[in-house]
Amino acid sequence: MDEVREMLDHYAIEKILKRYARALDEKNYDALDAVFTEDAVLDYTAAGGIKGAYPVVKAWLKEVLDPMPEMQHFTTNVEITFDGDHAKGASYTLNVNGVHAEGKLQHMTVGAQYFDTFVRTPWGWRITSRREARLVTFGYVFGPEPQVGD
Repeated sequence: MDEVREMLDHYAIEKILKRYARALDEKNYDALDAVFTEDAVLDYTAAGGIKGAYPVVKAWLKEVLDPMPEMQHFTTNVEITFDGDHAKGASYTLNVNGVHAEGKLQHMTVGAQYFDTFVRTPWGWRITSRREARLVTFGYVFGPEPQVGD
């Protein structure tokens, strides 16, 4: 039974990761409320972003992503370890982002890794902390130069 429970929990967490990607792509930032706990701490400093409490980072995500007319986020290579109602995970993300610059639509593809902690809540699994580590960037680079994360 423990193996079945773990498979179901793994599936539920993967759904959370995909919900995050879809929320960003659709610019539906309120959908992130079903991804993160209210007190989650998010760290996007490796991508030139901010680190802070979820409500602050949610507002920042809207500010930096709304101007992008095109975005597509893919989530892969999900690995999760469970400890009762808590879990730790790592996953890859591949993002294609478009922005108007230099008089035309420019594209940048970013490959990164997320390191997350999760907790089971009465409403399902939620992310309590997230750290992004930037791995690769291809194409047009806009904003601060990305940092290589570990």
